Amino acid sequence: MGLFDRWSKRDASGIPISDPAVNDMLRDAIMLEASYTGSSVTVEKSIRLVPVFSAVSLIASAVGSLPLKVYRTLPDGGKELAPQHKASRFLTTQPNRLMSGDEFFEAVTAGLLLWGNAFILKEFDESNQNLMNLWPITPSRVRVGRDPQTGWPQYYVDGRGPYTNDTIIHIRGLSFDGLVGLSPIQQARQTLAIHSALEEYSGRFWGNSARPSGVLKHPNHLTAEAAERLRAQWNSAHGGLGNAAKVAILEEGMSFEAMSLPAEDAQLVETLHLGDIRIAQLFRIPPRMLMADVKDSFTYSSAEWEAIDFVKWSLRRWLVRIENALLRDQAIFSSNGLDANYFCKFDTSQITRGDRSGQAATDIALLQAGVLTVDEVRENLDMNRLGDPSVESPAVPAEPNTGV
Repeated sequence: MGLFDRWSKRDASGIPISDPAVNDMLRDAIMLEASYTGSSVTVEKSIRLVPVFSAVSLIASAVGSLPLKVYRTLPDGGKELAPQHKASRFLTTQPNRLMSGDEFFEAVTAGLLLWGNAFILKEFDESNQNLMNLWPITPSRVRVGRDPQTGWPQYYVDGRGPYTNDTIIHIRGLSFDGLVGLSPIQQARQTLAIHSALEEYSGRFWGNSARPSGVLKHPNHLTAEAAERLRAQWNSAHGGLGNAAKVAILEEGMSFEAMSLPAEDAQLVETLHLGDIRIAQLFRIPPRMLMADVKDSFTYSSAEWEAIDFVKWSLRRWLVRIENALLRDQAIFSSNGLDANYFCKFDTSQITRGDRSGQAATDIALLQAGVLTVDEVRENLDMNRLGDPSVESPAVPAEPNTGV
């Protein structure tokens, strides 16, 4: 018996999947409506575009690589790490028996970036009291509705359900109704369709264009069969990249008139580059991080500030959204929710930390001001703690007396 079979027996309340309360924004194909190019845009198609895959991979892997730490709030308003809390294993080490923490949060973030929603299944033990595993659910499998009696969200997975918040954690992106998040792919379907069409055109251009390119002229009238045979022979000898620039031999008084590359084809690369910039805007990523050619001056200090901007404007909204969704869940934290004494927070210090010399100068200044201890500075440098809070600086061994 699978996980959803177990939950179906527990949560089924008889509302059919076709109930009008079900929000149809989350379906297997995100956009069934054709774009201006005539083709539909889906997550599966969009992720094949290099800029989209690169943007999603960049943000999702960055979130997955950040340590998610559990803290306890102290009476004086401070905080301390709480590795003994039950949520520490789920959120920092192994959310489920198959995935590590970085894999899990990478999958969750990818769902938010592509579908605008992330869904997590909570697996309990047989007593239904102890949380055992957290499993990410592909958002295309989920439909969302509201309980007609209470107004609380209900979830249908692969047509089964409804499930409630007791079973599924729902993390939303930008939303108009607080029920489902808007998919960035859905909202930008026209831009993505144009970029996809340009890539297809480029591929077909290089795959089908004959070399040398132009018009064959024959002095006599050719039958349809003869013209087709001549075209096939020419394309076989000169079509595709493998035959590019081969010497053409003409017979029977034929001539070849070369044709110049149309201006719209010459601008194809520039148009594709503009599409890369638009996709970077969609995911709020500095274009240079997608390896896009940005024609401006760039210095090391610019790279450092760009990394800080990446955390502030690209990552932070997703980090806060994930933290708060986990904090509200009673199976992970206490029933007091946001007012609980425990909370989780992503540690972004590894990304925002500057170069080694600049960070060393900052640590020294904070150490001298009494803001940091030696142990905290050593921890920033990935060194073991000395363990003595009274020590102001590590002992420096005396230089041996060489007698010189």
